Amino acid sequence: MLPVTFSGHGHGQALNAPDDLPKNVTWILNQGSSLMSMDFHASQQTFLLVGTDMGDVGLWEVGSRERLVLRNFKVLDLSSCLMLLQAALVKDPGVAVDREIGSPDGALFGVAYPRHIVQIYSYHGGDDVRKHLEVWDATTGAKQYTFEGHDAPVYSVCPHYKENIRFILSTALDGKIKAWMSDNLGSRVDYDAPGRWCTTMAYSADDGTRLFSCGTSKDGESYIVEWNESEGAVERTYQGFRKRSFGVVQFNTTTHRFLAAGDDFSIKFWDMDNIQLLTTADADGGLPASPRIRLNKDGTLLAASANENGIKVLANQMECGCCERLRIIFLMMGLIDDNYSDRLLPDCL
Repeated sequence: MLPVTFSGHGHGQALNAPDDLPKNVTWILNQGSSLMSMDFHASQQTFLLVGTDMGDVGLWEVGSRERLVLRNFKVLDLSSCLMLLQAALVKDPGVAVDREIGSPDGALFGVAYPRHIVQIYSYHGGDDVRKHLEVWDATTGAKQYTFEGHDAPVYSVCPHYKENIRFILSTALDGKIKAWMSDNLGSRVDYDAPGRWCTTMAYSADDGTRLFSCGTSKDGESYIVEWNESEGAVERTYQGFRKRSFGVVQFNTTTHRFLAAGDDFSIKFWDMDNIQLLTTADADGGLPASPRIRLNKDGTLLAASANENGIKVLANQMECGCCERLRIIFLMMGLIDDNYSDRLLPDCL
C-alpha cells in the first residue's frame, strides 16, 4: 500500500472561510525533542522539515507519518571555525536550531544555529539529503554582503523579490524594521514595529504584494498588522489576541488571503481584508501557549507544535474529503475494515 499523498489545489481556486481553512487534525508526529522551527517543502507539499532544541533536523512525509531523514548537529569543518568557537563546541557540543527554511525551488534548505553557524543541505528526493555548504552564499560559499545599521540585535530577516529587485527586510529587538537592497548602500526604509520587540515579517503568499508583520512586546501585547510600504505606515491592525500573550506569537500567510497565528493555546485565523478574528482551532487540545505554526504553499495543511515534542498536522475539509474517499476505496478493496485503519492512512480515517 502506497503512502497517502495529496496533490494540493491551484492558486486560482478561491477558499470560502472558514470551512476551507486547515482546522481538522489529521496526523500527529513526534520528533523526539522540542520543536524550534518548521517549513514545508516548496513543491512536495506534504514534506515537512523540522528543527529541534537538540540541533536535530528531520524531514517528514506527513501523509504517511514517515520520517524520511534525521540529521544530528555536527560541524562540517571544525578547523575553519574561530578558535573561540572550536573551544566552545568542545566544551558544550549541544546546540539548538534557531531557524530552518527551504529555497523557493525546494532544491536546498538552510539551518541556522545560535553559534554563528549556517549549514546548507541539498535535497535530491526521497531520503536523499546531502551536506552542501557551511557558509553564507548557497552557490559559491563566499560571503556576499554585510548589512550594518541596526542598533540592537537582529531578530529576523525576510528576503523578497519584487519587480526584478531583490531586497531583505530585517527586524531588531528595539522594534526597528529596515530594508536593504543588494547594492549594499545602507537601509532604504526605517519603520517602527508595533510592540517594539520580537517581530517577524512576511509577504502575502499568493502574489507577494502585501506586507505583514507579527510581533509581541516585552509586556506580552501581540500585534499582526498590514503595512503600507510606500508610506511606511500601518494600514490595518488585526484584533483578537489574548490581552497578555504567554510567549512570542508566530504567524504565517496563505495563498488565499488568510493569516494564521499561534496564540492562547490555539491557532487563530483572519481574513486579510477584515481586522476581526475569523475563527480559531484548538487542534483537539495539547497545544502550547504560543504554538509554532507553518502552512504549506497551498494553505491546505498547517503544522503546529504540540506538547510532549509533538507536531499536529491540520487539514481543511477538502483534504479530509479526499481521506474519506480513500477510506471507502480501501474498504471496497478489502484492504481495511470498519474497525481498522492502516498506519499509512491519516488519523481522520
